[in-house]
Amino acid sequence: MKPNTTYAVVDIETTGTSVKDGDRIIQIGCAFVKNNKIINTFATDVNPLTTVPPMIENLTGISNARVRKAPPFDDLAGTIYSLLQGTVFVAHNVNFDLPFINAELQRVGYPELPIQAVDTVALSQILLPTAPGFRLRDLSQLLNIDHNHPHAADSDAVATAHLFIFLQQRLAQLPLITLQQMVRLTPELPRDTAELFDYALQQGKQHPTSLPKDLVVCNGLALRKKRLAQQAEGRAPMRYPLTKAQKTHLFGDDLTYRPQQARMMNQIYRHYTKTEGQTSPLMIEAPTGTGKTLGYLLPLAYLAQPDRQVVISTATTVLQTQLLEQGVQLLNTLLPHPVTAVVIKGNQHYVDLQRFARGLALHEHSKQTQLLKLRVLVWLTMTTTGDLDELHLTTYQAPYFSEIAHHGVASLKADDPFFKEDFLRFRDQLIAQATFLITNHAYLMQHVAQLGSRQQQPLLVLDEAQHLPEGVLRESRQTFDFNFYMAACHSLVSRIDQEHSLNLRALFAEQPQSDYRLQLLTNSLNDTDLHLQQLQAALARTFVPQQKGNNQLAEYAITTEAATEFFAENNTLIRQLQTAIENCFLQFQQLNEQYQHDQPEVLPTEQHVLDGFYHRLQELRQGYDLLRAWLMPATRKQRVFWINLNQWHDRGSLTFSGSLIDTRGYFKAQLYPYFTAPLFTGATLFATGKSQYVYAELDLDQKKTERHQLSSPFDLEKQARLMVATDAKSAEQPSGKQRVAYLTKAISDIVQAAPKQTLVLFNSLNMIEAVFYSLHQTALSANRELLAQGVNGSREKLLRRFMQGDNAILLGAASFWEGIDLPQEQLELLIITQLPFESPDQTTTKARYQQLRQADLNPFYNEALPKAALKLRQGIGRLIRTDQDRGAAVILDDRLMTKRYGQTILKALPKTMPPMSGTVDQITDELQSFFKTD
Repeated sequence: MKPNTTYAVVDIETTGTSVKDGDRIIQIGCAFVKNNKIINTFATDVNPLTTVPPMIENLTGISNARVRKAPPFDDLAGTIYSLLQGTVFVAHNVNFDLPFINAELQRVGYPELPIQAVDTVALSQILLPTAPGFRLRDLSQLLNIDHNHPHAADSDAVATAHLFIFLQQRLAQLPLITLQQMVRLTPELPRDTAELFDYALQQGKQHPTSLPKDLVVCNGLALRKKRLAQQAEGRAPMRYPLTKAQKTHLFGDDLTYRPQQARMMNQIYRHYTKTEGQTSPLMIEAPTGTGKTLGYLLPLAYLAQPDRQVVISTATTVLQTQLLEQGVQLLNTLLPHPVTAVVIKGNQHYVDLQRFARGLALHEHSKQTQLLKLRVLVWLTMTTTGDLDELHLTTYQAPYFSEIAHHGVASLKADDPFFKEDFLRFRDQLIAQATFLITNHAYLMQHVAQLGSRQQQPLLVLDEAQHLPEGVLRESRQTFDFNFYMAACHSLVSRIDQEHSLNLRALFAEQPQSDYRLQLLTNSLNDTDLHLQQLQAALARTFVPQQKGNNQLAEYAITTEAATEFFAENNTLIRQLQTAIENCFLQFQQLNEQYQHDQPEVLPTEQHVLDGFYHRLQELRQGYDLLRAWLMPATRKQRVFWINLNQWHDRGSLTFSGSLIDTRGYFKAQLYPYFTAPLFTGATLFATGKSQYVYAELDLDQKKTERHQLSSPFDLEKQARLMVATDAKSAEQPSGKQRVAYLTKAISDIVQAAPKQTLVLFNSLNMIEAVFYSLHQTALSANRELLAQGVNGSREKLLRRFMQGDNAILLGAASFWEGIDLPQEQLELLIITQLPFESPDQTTTKARYQQLRQADLNPFYNEALPKAALKLRQGIGRLIRTDQDRGAAVILDDRLMTKRYGQTILKALPKTMPPMSGTVDQITDELQSFFKTD
């Protein structure tokens, strides 16, 4: 790249994705950029001399009639070749556009373009590391780029040109030290993209600028400066706005007064300003549209005191971020004195600067890891939290994160090079002065004593409180995977003497008695492996019956009594296993401490070997800690155990799992003593008016709990319809060809009668897959985008595609029943394929039901039914999200109308949304009528 380079920013639309299969270009757009300005544009339709498929026509708006009037590529090739000669080719996914154009040029007799090329997808991922998505539409929205006609080549090319100009400017603004690190990584990026970094570095050296005031350089990394908020002293206490007039005055032009939200605010303020409010829990169900978050944030801001914090716990880390970035930010626009808030997550969510810096010095072969290192380098110039979630990547997408994740403040030393800049230390300083501590249910239950206090008893809000019990149960489910731990032993032994890279024996070669100590370490690892095999065999002998037939996958429940007896009989073997694991740690620690003491400087490659070995050892520690917990009799009494056997594995795979059965009595002992009586809130807390379920799950005495159930702020009678199919008679037998055939026809008929954005909710991923492929055999696949969980993308990817579509059908289960916000045209039709009863075949569910029977309680009416009613409420709650929404929900399960318990479930649903029942044919007529009315 050189000064005054002309960049040809190109986008093409095609009949498909493969030139080899006969796909052709139907439109070309190009914007020429020089010195960060668009200097010219070129766009033309192209006659592909073949048919434009209906799906492409729907996507691009380019019809067969339109392209028939356009010139074929043969007539345009000379113009295109001369226009692109001498430029640098730029595209959003350059490895699609450039090869396609080159193939078309070669097809009509021209050579390939001899030019450099740059990819704006990779550039965006690096230079905009916190962007939630990297489709052109996502980035245009993020950067406020006008992009009125996505999937039109002329519009896409101009939008990409504006994006490229922004990215070039962003690159030029990076500190010189960051650019040097990026170039030093020698990353393998698409085409010539990485050369832009070299050019930016050269320009930075030729025209040096001072480091921006908000950055600091520490040990070779440019970091964003972190500042603590200034503590205001001598402030007069704020007076809570109790009346409508006071609230309206406080809200000004920033917020509209909502009666239900104001009622919630006053209920909270009054409850915690009366004496009994300190000991009496408060439960408020606030439906969607109430403004729940601000409904509790505002009164709590007035209730908080300098020495009394408010701990807010919600269901997920994503909701934590929303609370901070939306809720607290809005709150601070209203309050006369702003409040401070800090998000608290587990250590593994934060980057360890020393681990990251050490890894930068290692040559990286993985292209994905190279890309992540580049992203983190740029992100460090932006972040003040060090929270890796800001990069919007899961651990599955980025296993590299486990290498740079923090191990906690306790792992730091005062002489560590990044000690002063450490993100967790800074977070702890923020916690000390914050009004609101925003955490999640899992972190709360693991750190109750740190977040709460038996003396000061902070205020506690449990938002989405219905998820707290299931979260505790989920976190309690732990599995001892024998193959995993045996593989760890074999890996560690191989790292001592591996042939193809630096090993421990070579590293410790000059230490006295290193061979002897390494032999002890090898022996301890072999002992660990042997005892693991012995323990696995003992479990199989005791609990796995002799197999006859082809049952390759099996699960065997173990009673608490049987588990206790097994632990007693095999106590010696378990102790031997624990001792072997302890010896592994002890021997490696001695070797490592001696090495660190003897070496004046440890090279990054050497430290990488040590860290890798220690990280693998830590996996053995997890197994050790799990066994230690299960050996405690008090722990075993509350748990159910089971074995899973997979005989498809080479040597057979056995896992031993344990879980709490329920949370009754758990919160009363483990959580509530540390806080003022909590505030429980959520959009769906109560299964039915008289249901005891939520109180039992949360360990509450209904008589001592103040309860409020706010009504929906929406006019559901006008905005929504609820319909139940009476011909859905196979719902009780949810699997099988008959059910798949019924659902396929019903869904197809309904969505054709009402061609709206449609969400279809299932209870099973297997059924989703069967119905998805069955729907593909219908006419739907030609003109509707079909998306299915577990088939064509992750939850996040599917949601993003669905939200950006206007004619899509999304098939989802589990997490799609709740926690997704799809207002207005994003979702207008909801189809529920079956009442959401949980499977009674799971080991934990069986144990829970048995426990209820022993207490003379009916499992169906005390557990299964209220759970299903709550989940159905949550599912239907996806439909109407704003007062501008209109939508219809169709339930393909006639048990709502034919079973006695169906009436119980119906009572849980909004009274202003009464069900209409009929056949699918009758429902389609009603849907057409509903959507035709204003």
